[in-house]
Amino acid sequence: MYKLYFFTLLFLIFNHQLAAQETYIVNDIISHGNKRTKERTIFQESRIQKGDTLLVKDLSQLIVQNENQLLSTGLFNSIVTSIDTISSNEIILNYDIIENWYLYPSPLFELADRNFNVWWQEQGRDLKRTIYGMDLSHFNLTGRRDPFKIRAHAGYTRKIEFNYTFPQIWNNWGLAGNVFYSDNKEIGYKTEGNKTLFAMHPNEEIMRIRRRIGLRLLNRPNVFTHHSFRLEYHHNSVSDFVVETLNPNYFLNAKTGIQFMYFEYDFQFDKRDYNTYPREGFFVGFNFKKEGLFIFNDFNNTSASVSFEYYKTLPKQWIVGWQTRLKANLDRSEVSYANNTGLGWGGYRATGFDLYVLDGTDFIIFKNSIKRTFFKRKFKLFAFLPDQFETFPVELNIRFNVDFAYVNERTYIETNLLNNRWIIGYGPSLDLILYNNFFFSFEYGINDLGDRGLYLLSSTAF
Repeated sequence: MYKLYFFTLLFLIFNHQLAAQETYIVNDIISHGNKRTKERTIFQESRIQKGDTLLVKDLSQLIVQNENQLLSTGLFNSIVTSIDTISSNEIILNYDIIENWYLYPSPLFELADRNFNVWWQEQGRDLKRTIYGMDLSHFNLTGRRDPFKIRAHAGYTRKIEFNYTFPQIWNNWGLAGNVFYSDNKEIGYKTEGNKTLFAMHPNEEIMRIRRRIGLRLLNRPNVFTHHSFRLEYHHNSVSDFVVETLNPNYFLNAKTGIQFMYFEYDFQFDKRDYNTYPREGFFVGFNFKKEGLFIFNDFNNTSASVSFEYYKTLPKQWIVGWQTRLKANLDRSEVSYANNTGLGWGGYRATGFDLYVLDGTDFIIFKNSIKRTFFKRKFKLFAFLPDQFETFPVELNIRFNVDFAYVNERTYIETNLLNNRWIIGYGPSLDLILYNNFFFSFEYGINDLGDRGLYLLSSTAF
């Protein structure tokens, strides 16, 4: 009985303290300047919603977090929030928005290699290893943050691809579709010394063809949580020359082609303040893949991965960050060379190891950084430019990384001495962010092999 009285008293005291704190109710949110983006889309991306009760003492911080959340979508170049007070405890938030440039019909020129550093240092800056063509990308086709892309590429890789995502068909559910075709006359057929070996047919015939078509079902119950369910059909093939001369285990057992159905579930809970270059918050991710379902199962594999990131701003504006990713094959049977990717692919890399590939069925990587912004400014450009380009935000950061990683490989271990042991890489970096969405990093990496080098990295928020 005394315990009941005690907890009741604590509850009353806690409620009294909350009531004593000054609060505002968000009576309305009004957006200005959004010519294409629907208001509903803006409100869906906002951390602050109409009807929310906010503590006055936290209001400034919440507004900054909310602006960063909106900027991180890639939809906006600038957002300024102003407050109208309509009563002693009710306010209206006004978003003054400058939208980004959404339509990019652009000629394409890019490198065929995994990154700029491999092309520059190991492939002798060979222009034959480039891809050119046309990309037509609209990142906000109907104003609902629905990206549409058409890609037609020639050169080292011939490719045609269509992508469209409609994020909201019913309630919190959306749908995306993808069609893809590509072929190459040169192929990476084997890894030796943790470097990919390439070859062409003597008659310059097509060596590899990839095809896929698929759908994704999307669910977003709130601004932080994302679920994605993907189902695709894949059909990949190589020429006889590959399996007869270069690598009979490219698809295992000297097969020249495989067909399989692919299922993927992806979960993300993202409370980072700005996903392109986070300063506060955390991220949790889980991914499950099953390759080989139903009638097409020439390739069978099951894998899962988990990711975690955490960022914290320290005194004097220093920011520490930790990133961890663990991936494992749940199916322990032998995996073909073509489907055996670890670190060095898909953006997963350790500092200082940009020139190396660590193929493997399982890996874990720890990325640790400390960084600080030393220059941040918005420049006013020529008045005759579109609103999206008239204001030019520029940000420069210094960063220092220390990364640890381990890749487990049971089959393809000959000469690949970086597998099945811990690797360590570290070094400083200069990070440049333009228009809040375009990220460039000039990174000086040092690894435990004694290699040193300057590496260029880039990405976008789209």
